[in-house]
Amino acid sequence: MMAAPLSQYTPNAAFGTGIFRRRIRLVAEPRQVRAALEDTKHAMRVVVSHDGEWVTDTQARVTRIPLSTCPDAGAPLRAFIGTPLGPYPGRANAHVNPRANCTHLHHLTMLAVAHARRRGSRQFDIEVPDEHPDPVWSTLRRDGVELYRWKTFAGRIVGPDALDGLPLLAGFARWAVERYGGEDLEAAFVLQNGYFVSFARRYDTQAWVGKSAVSHEHMIGKCYSYQADIARRAVYHGDSTRDLTSPDAPLLQDFD
Repeated sequence: MMAAPLSQYTPNAAFGTGIFRRRIRLVAEPRQVRAALEDTKHAMRVVVSHDGEWVTDTQARVTRIPLSTCPDAGAPLRAFIGTPLGPYPGRANAHVNPRANCTHLHHLTMLAVAHARRRGSRQFDIEVPDEHPDPVWSTLRRDGVELYRWKTFAGRIVGPDALDGLPLLAGFARWAVERYGGEDLEAAFVLQNGYFVSFARRYDTQAWVGKSAVSHEHMIGKCYSYQADIARRAVYHGDSTRDLTSPDAPLLQDFD
């Protein structure tokens, strides 16, 4: 079955009135890091165990996800076992195929691996207002302090002037690694990942409920649930979306 182009998907009638939010929290403990992510479309947890040098175990739990097969994505995540601790983005990508994993669990695990050599907790908050009808200011706060404020529109940065025209989807990594380093580069990737997911607000995803993942043919092969053999049995859930427009919207209330 051929998928309709994105332009033919049912648009979200409320797009232009809301805000996409994502919160990520990392907690370093002896020999393990607990990590959690929650946003408009997802809620998930990862525990990464380590011996101080290498990942020794991974455990994942998802509680709000778009597809029926997403809970099984903890299994391929175990490919991280035996990879070295290091910064994000790190060398683990040479050993772990991101497309064989849940995109968001993979991202969260990479952040947990990077946090293993730090102490205490860290929190990222991403905010992307709907880009309609005009560009918006998309922001990232790290531990409550605003680190990045990019004016964005249709997959590109349009302000500030020093970043005008740079891509936020394909091609992002090439310019990001030239401009940022260390933990600031990590934070840039966190904002970029959140921006990518914010595109889900453009569509009425309730219209997909009960449909097979193979109806979105352009996604086949891009992550765990869209692997061809898995997508044939993957079905869209009806209770994965939350409106988090309010700044008081609860995020990670059950995680500390």
